[in-house]
Amino acid sequence: MVLMLAVPLISLAAAIGVVLVAAGPHHTGPASPHGSAPSRAAHARPGVTPQVAPGAAGGWASSVYLMPLDNNPPTAAAMAGIIRATGEKDFLLSFVLDSGGCTPAWDGNSAQSVTSDPTVAGVATAIRRAGGDVGVSFGGWNGTELAQTCRGPRSLAAAYQKVVTTYQVTHLDFSIEHTALGDTATELKRSRALAILQKKNPGLTVSLTTPVGTAGLSSRVTGEVQQAVKARTQVAVFNLMDFDYGLLSGTQAASDETAARTAASQLATMEHWPLATAWEHLGITLMNGHSDQPSELFSQATFASLLAFARSNHLARFSFWSLNRDQPCPAGQPMPWTSGNCSGVPQAPYDFTKIVARYRG
Repeated sequence: MVLMLAVPLISLAAAIGVVLVAAGPHHTGPASPHGSAPSRAAHARPGVTPQVAPGAAGGWASSVYLMPLDNNPPTAAAMAGIIRATGEKDFLLSFVLDSGGCTPAWDGNSAQSVTSDPTVAGVATAIRRAGGDVGVSFGGWNGTELAQTCRGPRSLAAAYQKVVTTYQVTHLDFSIEHTALGDTATELKRSRALAILQKKNPGLTVSLTTPVGTAGLSSRVTGEVQQAVKARTQVAVFNLMDFDYGLLSGTQAASDETAARTAASQLATMEHWPLATAWEHLGITLMNGHSDQPSELFSQATFASLLAFARSNHLARFSFWSLNRDQPCPAGQPMPWTSGNCSGVPQAPYDFTKIVARYRG
């Protein structure tokens, strides 16, 4: 997903990819192209650590991405009212990147170091006091993911640990895109670091968010999944960024369903799972209103249709990018280019969050 600015973004050509939990646009810069109880039927390959079942992912059946420092974010004081108005309680704070020297910082900005910035901690506290919870998403389209610069698995695990400790989170999402996707050495380093991290933090769950298209997961995405299996990383949710691949024909909802079905079949094959088990480990993340592709449009009706689809297949997660965008655009703002702080379609505030919040698995 791409970090989005509160200014129109230029659409880029579509590409097919894979996502870790977290799904959604990210950071300052251009938009990204793209083409979040034991499982009822869990069957893992002999000798391979089984993936964590969706029910063990801390109740994150629905979640919403939130950029806490960019794109006109809601204040900490406003979060309790948003939770009451929408029913959504779980938020994926995005994105943590490297600010240099294997140092985790919001948006990769050295002035927003995880260990010294008080604003995000205040948002997390406010959400929890209102009965919700937060996870942290790493990566995105822009900037440098920590795994690309930290020297080895142990130093990388230590960088991730700073985030876990600072915000006392039990869920991490990794949105693997752009230059981080398809880098085999980096993928294996990240997976080994997460295995170290999970051993040190029992109960810590991980979602892997990747791009997808109607042709399913690209070889770069399947390679990411295979590296996680090789390192025995426990992935609770294989999350699909089910947008930004470009709608070629049919309806947006039908196209997104095709992408998810194809990816579920691929995941079942890779993991030697029954198809039902693959669905239980799969998440889909949408993008409300206009996406970075002019051919795509997600209306409230699209979200409602895909909510029914998620329910019928018992997906592990139903999410979207982003809370910052769940507002009508100011009069005169250029369209259809995508904005980081509004949807570009007629809506009341938080219409899309209210739909996602209805998902219970």
